[in-house]
Amino acid sequence: MLQEYLPIRRLAGLTLAGLHVVVLLAGLSVVGYALGVSMQALGAASSFAELAAIVDVERWLTLLVSTAIVCVVAVATAVLLGGTWGALIARTDLPGRTLLMAGAALGACMPIYVSVVFIFALIPASALPSSAIVCGGLHGLLLAPLATVVLAVTFRAADRGLEEQALLDARRWSVLWRVTLPQAGWGIATLGVLVTLLVATDYTIADILMVRTFAEEIYTQYALDHARVGPLTTSVPVLLTLAVLLLVFVTRYRRRGEATVWHFGARPDTIRLGRWRGPIGIVALLVPVLLAGAPAVVLLRRIGSLRAFCSAAWPLRWELLGSTSLAVVGSLIIGSSAVGLAWFAVRGGRWRWVACGAVLLLLALPAPVVGISLIGMFNRPGCLWSVYDSPALVVVGYIVRFLPVAVVLLLPAVQRVPIELELAARIDGGDWLTIQRHVYWPAAAGAVVSAGLVVAILCFAEVGATVLLTPPDWPMVSVRAYTLLHSGVYRDLAVLAVLSVGCIVVPWLALALLLRRRLVSAAGVQ
Repeated sequence: MLQEYLPIRRLAGLTLAGLHVVVLLAGLSVVGYALGVSMQALGAASSFAELAAIVDVERWLTLLVSTAIVCVVAVATAVLLGGTWGALIARTDLPGRTLLMAGAALGACMPIYVSVVFIFALIPASALPSSAIVCGGLHGLLLAPLATVVLAVTFRAADRGLEEQALLDARRWSVLWRVTLPQAGWGIATLGVLVTLLVATDYTIADILMVRTFAEEIYTQYALDHARVGPLTTSVPVLLTLAVLLLVFVTRYRRRGEATVWHFGARPDTIRLGRWRGPIGIVALLVPVLLAGAPAVVLLRRIGSLRAFCSAAWPLRWELLGSTSLAVVGSLIIGSSAVGLAWFAVRGGRWRWVACGAVLLLLALPAPVVGISLIGMFNRPGCLWSVYDSPALVVVGYIVRFLPVAVVLLLPAVQRVPIELELAARIDGGDWLTIQRHVYWPAAAGAVVSAGLVVAILCFAEVGATVLLTPPDWPMVSVRAYTLLHSGVYRDLAVLAVLSVGCIVVPWLALALLLRRRLVSAAGVQ
């Protein structure tokens, strides 16, 4: 009986492993579709004039320069603001560090359309110039909370021994400049790549401010005539550029990353602010409160009374229910596949490079390209039409966009599992399913829940692909908010933003409880 059971179990393990590969290759097919349509259009050009109309080098250079300016300004702003507050939280005895860290984590979870609503409630979009620098500055300001969390953890990871040795020959501030900051180089570089990806693949702010970036141009071209060839061809330069950037970063880290300090050993010495502790603490708390509080007050005044809020909130219940349910479904599907795919990326043998390459390409894929490609792939007669004309296509868009994010988040958890445990399970006759079930899933359970919450927040906040993929009879919060943003911040949009904050607070609290000990320790908070 047992002999008959084992082949069935092994078949189930192989089937489940094959499904993981199919999911990864299905996501990769979106990239292949976009590139295939572009290559087909280039091959169909019968003359140099037609080819020049498709490959508009001058327009691409303009978009490249504008996108580069937006990304550089966003990275500089996020690093400057996040580095300042991250260093104060992680390395000083600043009062209120726990509160600042919690606020930064909440700000990092906030959907971009909610943050934009708060800003435009205080400063109307019409009052801002159509400038790449302004667009990049807004992106950097909105990503400053995320930068604060990342850089606080980075500064906490400094090597205490090196700093104590350097203090024998130099002053504290010289040690910070010559020892601590160089150690934080990889954290700053990681943040720079992350901000670049988030900004270059999103068009929300650029479309509202009418700044020409690659993502904005792709969305605008498709919105005007619904032709796939032009937008997908325009996406090739930014897709390849971001993929090369990620490849260079990963290759550089694999070669030099072992020499960097990414472990958490003895906590570095805390810098005593002395008599400046009170004034600096007041300023450090007051600036974020003013930046978030002033727009919030204006937004609440737009709403008016509690009765007005309730009357405007009740019709929006279906948008909230639809967005929340699809975000939960997407996070569950992604979370159930991410551990196995992370295993393929770390210890998958011949499949390792396929998994890593697919993750890099999917991370570099602009949001509107995901929507346009999925429309082209599913807008066909038969069973594909049933998916196209349903909210299931939105979930597919979530999987394509955020599956690589979940895999990247779970890579450290998979790497921490000793390879000896896997080898012991294989010696005892365990197949792939047994190894995943009894070795990797128990070890990565906490990380899976955390990654699932992060993905749920990202799905709820997704705009770029959701605007294109949402069927008309399925209302979504992000689609409604993005549509209303072009008309100004009025009561309905203000109420929708407040409700969205309430929806985000729930997974944020769960994530904070899961990561409390780790984040508090990483920030150096007693």
